[in-house]
Amino acid sequence: MRKRAVWRVVFAAWTFATQIATDEAGGNGLIHNGQPTSSSSSASPRFVDSIRMQQTFIAWPARHSVRLKCKASGSSPLRFQWLKDGDPSIHRRLQPRLKTNMWYLKLKDLLPLDSGKYTCIVSNTYGSINHTYTLRVVEKSRTKPILKCGFPKNTSVQLGQNASMTCIVLISGTLPDFRWLKWNNIPSTFPNSLDFENGSYTLVNPRQYQTVHVGGKYGVEVNIGNVTPNDLGLYTCYVSNHLGFDYMSAFLSEKKGRRRESEDALSVMTKRPKTKDLANHKNTESTPFGGTNATVRIPPAKQAISRAREAKIPLSVFIGVLSTWAVITTTALLWCHLYHKKIMAEKTGIELS
Repeated sequence: MRKRAVWRVVFAAWTFATQIATDEAGGNGLIHNGQPTSSSSSASPRFVDSIRMQQTFIAWPARHSVRLKCKASGSSPLRFQWLKDGDPSIHRRLQPRLKTNMWYLKLKDLLPLDSGKYTCIVSNTYGSINHTYTLRVVEKSRTKPILKCGFPKNTSVQLGQNASMTCIVLISGTLPDFRWLKWNNIPSTFPNSLDFENGSYTLVNPRQYQTVHVGGKYGVEVNIGNVTPNDLGLYTCYVSNHLGFDYMSAFLSEKKGRRRESEDALSVMTKRPKTKDLANHKNTESTPFGGTNATVRIPPAKQAISRAREAKIPLSVFIGVLSTWAVITTTALLWCHLYHKKIMAEKTGIELS
């Protein structure tokens, strides 16, 4: 009984190890010289994982390792051959014994020079297939963020509408941190520089941020809904990483419609001085020698006009009333003169008789 138990354990372990080796080789059948084969008597090569083989472009960071795979099945023996840019000889200083006849190609400690097109050719007696990977080794640039010129742009919007500003990053050594600032007061050093330590500004709520993709570069857009007068002013996009920071600024201003501009112009043209200002106003004239100002006496007519302005009576109405009063007064004086002359003439006639 003990021997049977031992043999069962050994057989289970052997079966498990065989299954692992088969999966690692990439085939569903037998293994021949470390390469996946198939028990089919006559079959041309075909890729096992067709879904994964649809991937053609791989971007991988430098100083890391990558494993390119092309699992296949078919009649044995299967022959594998890897090419780089069409060249069967792949030389790497860090891997002098790189194997290019396996179903996978493992590249260690990648360098930018390793970028290129890697083609896997699988063949047997009945045919051949191939698949090409485009590998791009991305070198980490150790630099602070650099923002794209011209962003953000000065924006004009009518009150009550929505506004947005965009900030684009050209280069950044690591994932940058975006922050939008709204200045309470425009710094005296603007636009030459900005004092972020002592300046008065407010951080815009990150909920108003939105990631954008412009011309192959990424950035963050700030959205301001239902713009109010408090939202107008200077905005700064501040981007930083562990190596430094960069910033760009733009103004959000009010865009006035034609009707509002005409109303403002009309109000400026028809603006009248306040009663208090007229009451405290003194018409003065400088002396020829630059001494103290001498008070000039305002004529009664001007005083009447100033009173009319204080009462906010239109000048045309005031002139019309004044003209009517003058006509009536002149007519009354003329009538009195003629009446007096008539009476004197009657008295003279009585005396003569």
